Amino acid sequence: MRWPWQKKSLQDSRCLGIELHQGRGFAVLREADVVRECYRPADTEQGLDGLAAWVGRQQLQGVPVVLSLDALDYELHLVEAPAVSDDELGDALRFRMRDLLPQGSEQKIIQGFRMPADAYRRRLEMAFAVVVDHRRIKELVRWCKHQQLQLHSIIIPELSLLHLVAEMEPETAVGVLRLDADDGMIYLYRDGGLYLSRRLNTGTRALGLASAGEGELSLETDSRVDALALDIQRSLDYFDSQLGMGVVGQLWVLVPDNADVSELLPELERSVNIPVRSLLLESAFSNSGQETLTASLAIALGNALSFEQNDAALPVAGKVA
Repeated sequence: MRWPWQKKSLQDSRCLGIELHQGRGFAVLREADVVRECYRPADTEQGLDGLAAWVGRQQLQGVPVVLSLDALDYELHLVEAPAVSDDELGDALRFRMRDLLPQGSEQKIIQGFRMPADAYRRRLEMAFAVVVDHRRIKELVRWCKHQQLQLHSIIIPELSLLHLVAEMEPETAVGVLRLDADDGMIYLYRDGGLYLSRRLNTGTRALGLASAGEGELSLETDSRVDALALDIQRSLDYFDSQLGMGVVGQLWVLVPDNADVSELLPELERSVNIPVRSLLLESAFSNSGQETLTASLAIALGNALSFEQNDAALPVAGKVA
């Protein structure tokens, strides 16, 4: 199954992965299995003008691009999977979700991919439904065309990270934690499949990282770490008891774009009682530019990896090889 805006695979040794996040664009240029260049917007920058100027300076015209949607641009629903073929899944999900969508749903694109079959002890067949405004997709297609980029596919961050995690071949189920200033996300993966995507209410600002200096974590911050750990533990317990997938072996923490959480990780590890590690990707992915691959750049890298794996379509049963 292909999204309406996807192109056939292009023969190019380079790929540009772009992550849209909180109204800004981050990018990673991969060539011959090496991260050649990265683009990180300035803290005060909004929109995609800075990214467009960087694309021009790098002379990336004609380079294939995989772009991941901003969380503000789509909704992700978990629903019971209709008994149809994968080619008919999107249309069937639209019919099933007709009462859940707001007025004007005819302007929405709905695409889906199945949850791995072993979830819920094989008693339920579930699917993730991605709901996107058609106008937003047209805007992004036009933007890529204006930059003379060859749009290969548009995906969601859940699948960007799926490719990144699969490339690292963890031996156990893993959780990936992303923390922004005011909230966060946790994603749970196992054997190349996505099982859970859940928003968290705690961000780096609540943890005191916006103002506290080195070694100045307060008692209030400690209580916020406890609250974050409890929220994470609920997701881990759901994975084990409700999905029936056993224990998550590790929690990988993406380096936040604008904060340092390294001092919090030992306390978080004690609270959730599994190994908690900062996901440092520079050596694993041959980063020639020596740019720290923070969360948004890590997702942009996952986009580039999806192109290298020639995986334009959403993965069948929510898995990648």
